[in-house]
Amino acid sequence: MIYDFGRRLQTTDFTDEQAARAISKDLRDSLVQSVDNCVLCLLHEHSRHEESDLFSPLRPIDPDLVGLMMREHVQVVKRIGQLSITCNEVMAETSPSRRVEVSDRLNLEANDLFAFYLQHLNNEEATMVPVMWEHFTDEQLRQMRARFHSSIPPARLEIWMRWTLPALNVNELVVFFRGMKLDGPPQMYRDMIRIATETVDPVNWQTVQERLTV
Repeated sequence: MIYDFGRRLQTTDFTDEQAARAISKDLRDSLVQSVDNCVLCLLHEHSRHEESDLFSPLRPIDPDLVGLMMREHVQVVKRIGQLSITCNEVMAETSPSRRVEVSDRLNLEANDLFAFYLQHLNNEEATMVPVMWEHFTDEQLRQMRARFHSSIPPARLEIWMRWTLPALNVNELVVFFRGMKLDGPPQMYRDMIRIATETVDPVNWQTVQERLTV
């Protein structure tokens, strides 16, 4: 999602008011009011669900690690807030030349946020995941995943999965769907099958389906 949006942001003609408003809207709009691809909303949502569904069970085991991740989340929220303000400036600006100036700042702030966020994800993979593997059973981890998926409204979860499923490789998709079939509600499993059919590369999806039936 971040890579795709960075490409869009870099190639947008900000002298075109309609194009500038459209990309600012996609970046900033609230999912409370809309279920579109609001990037900042999705990043914020991801952090919030991690805190409630993953950090809570980890805190008694490694409070220092959870504290570090929470501090990084605070930085993410601050950067999201600043970027939202800049989006508002772009949308309010009527002068094409001035809008280009603001868009330059928007690009820099977005790149700073995305770089920080990707580093944060790397930190989670390098620090949190090994702790979870060490201290939780496979069954407990599956329960965490199920709680995570169930806590997200279906419309919003579909938005996440339309970004997530096409970004997974074949092996990851096989593991995901085997786990979803085992632990997820039947309707959610059917919804994930539908989304994958619509979004995953057809050749890859055919391979996944063949492996799932073995």
